[in-house]
Amino acid sequence: MDYKIEKTATIYAVLDHGGNILYISANASAIMKQSSKEITGGHLTDFVHNEDLGALKTYLHHQHHMYPCTFRLKTGDSVYIWMEASMDYIHTGPGENSSGEIVLKMAPCELDHEPAYNPSLLNDGSESAYLDQMPVPLLIMENGTIQYANREAAGLLHANEAELIGLDALQLIGDEYKEIFRDRIERLRHGGKTGAAEQTWRRLDGTPIELEVKSSSTVFQHKNSELIVLLDISARKRFQRVLQKSRERYQRLVQNSLDTIAVIHSSKWVFINESGVKMFKAAGYQDMLGKGFTQFMDGDQQQHAMEMLERVLKGITDSEVGEISWRTYENQRIYTEMVCIPTSYFGEPAVQVILRDLSEKKKTEELILRSEKLSVAGQLAAGIAHEIRNPLTAIKGFLQLMKTKENQNEQYFEIIFGELNRIELILSELLVLAKPQASVFVKTDMKKLILEVTTLLETQANLKGVYIENRHEREEAILHGDPNQLKQVFINLIKNAIDAMPNGGKVIISSFFEEEEVIIKVQDEGEGIPESVLTKMGDPFFTTKEKGTGLGLMITYNIIENHSGKVSLISEPGTGTTFTLAFPIKKGRPQR
Repeated sequence: MDYKIEKTATIYAVLDHGGNILYISANASAIMKQSSKEITGGHLTDFVHNEDLGALKTYLHHQHHMYPCTFRLKTGDSVYIWMEASMDYIHTGPGENSSGEIVLKMAPCELDHEPAYNPSLLNDGSESAYLDQMPVPLLIMENGTIQYANREAAGLLHANEAELIGLDALQLIGDEYKEIFRDRIERLRHGGKTGAAEQTWRRLDGTPIELEVKSSSTVFQHKNSELIVLLDISARKRFQRVLQKSRERYQRLVQNSLDTIAVIHSSKWVFINESGVKMFKAAGYQDMLGKGFTQFMDGDQQQHAMEMLERVLKGITDSEVGEISWRTYENQRIYTEMVCIPTSYFGEPAVQVILRDLSEKKKTEELILRSEKLSVAGQLAAGIAHEIRNPLTAIKGFLQLMKTKENQNEQYFEIIFGELNRIELILSELLVLAKPQASVFVKTDMKKLILEVTTLLETQANLKGVYIENRHEREEAILHGDPNQLKQVFINLIKNAIDAMPNGGKVIISSFFEEEEVIIKVQDEGEGIPESVLTKMGDPFFTTKEKGTGLGLMITYNIIENHSGKVSLISEPGTGTTFTLAFPIKKGRPQR
């Protein structure tokens, strides 16, 4: 069957180190008469003529080639088509022996119209004189034994013509190429064709030389023979190795970059470096490649990000820079600066994306903002507390005096006293915020401290139908801290958890160790906190309680910070809220 194939039809295939086909371009179906899905997952040897397997395997094994390889590709209807292929080797680690992927670029070629040597030319009396004048090294062999070598070939192999005549060519060929050479000679003897091949030979003095070998069948001295044309490509191969090392350095630079570097093609991730896999908390590359570009973005970011890509793809701008927030596989939000620049992926337009993690910067900005709020609240607290406390003392004194003399308005007095006590409570908390009491840091057993707080609050919890459960990994958890302040932290958190369950439930307090930190979690089964409210938790005077002051959590956060601790809050409506506290085991603030 005769196929009319455009020579410009180029197929791209990506192979793993074992020859398995990981990807093949869609236009392969027109040539191979199979869909790309049917081809992907197969092994390259399933689609190559048996006689060409040795040459192709050798070509793929040696990563540096200046010239293409030719072989016969099998189509879906068992027809073979001559293909010319070149390759690039993509390393995923340092060194040439690291694992990687092979990018094979293939295009149909015609070998049926190669210029043939004129057999009669090699059989008249002037053949030796003619061949000696050829400016390229030539060998003529009979079944692999050298019958003739011109001057160029002798000079290339550091020998004279007489030393080469009668020599088995396998003695000049590197061990890894000998079987390939035999196969090529056998193919020529049976009327087959061979393309160019790159091989390492050894001169008679033992020095290696890298050659491109072309062969053709001919007739020499009335016998069927093989004509071998040799081309010294040693300098080119050295230059190619320099280029390959430069490429590997670039690949290592990309892989080892602290920033995420990725390629987006057809709105999908088709490449991402190791830093990107770690940033998204993915188990491996398979969790990222092939996924939609916007899959990990917050909903309100998707349109903006796609507009950035479109402007780069359409050439409206050479680069785009913007801030994008994402969700990791662990559902953590991360903030990045995203840079988009144009690139190509297997000859098609694509976008290279560089992501710089700004999450720590965002946390620092939020910490600075919270510190500013603390400072403002503290300044207000100091002024308000000192200005109001003295008059309140006088009012309470006079009211008590009036109460002993007048009993007819008892209910009004009770209301007044209740409200005054509430004001006094607010002022006390404001004073703690404005001017924390001097504290002494000592070795503190967190498990014992939490049990003491639990005992204190159990009665209140029982009245509201709440059960407090303690789960501690060890018998004791010692850290350096102020016991009174730490008690205040857990009183606030456990009281909040109890108040979050008006219909009863369970509060779970657990502790465990993680590296150099003790981790303590306070978890309730309440209704949870809406996401819109979570960012405001800990702000001064913000409260979700009807009778709350809005200062308890802020003081709690302040105490935790003074103990070099960290606090995080996770809450989902309908499932409850969990506060996670992390304190360093050995580090702590020194005595004041």
